[in-house]
Amino acid sequence: MTVKERLKTEIDHLDDRYLELLYKIVCQFPRITAKKQDDAVALLQEIADSGGLGIDDPQEWQREVRRDRPLPSREA
Repeated sequence: MTVKERLKTEIDHLDDRYLELLYKIVCQFPRITAKKQDDAVALLQEIADSGGLGIDDPQEWQREVRRDRPLPSREA
């Protein structure tokens, strides 16, 4: 279940007294415009068409990225 679906489910179970407050809070967040969304989709499609990010094994890549390394200018 996506975050959006979980949020909708939570709203469905929320006491009606809080819906207006929730609406006011949600309206404060910036909205994505159709152009920005289209630009993002185009960029992701371009990455996919070019072969992706060059990550053959995502799990191995994540382990490598998360591996602890010595910090610069610090002695081990």
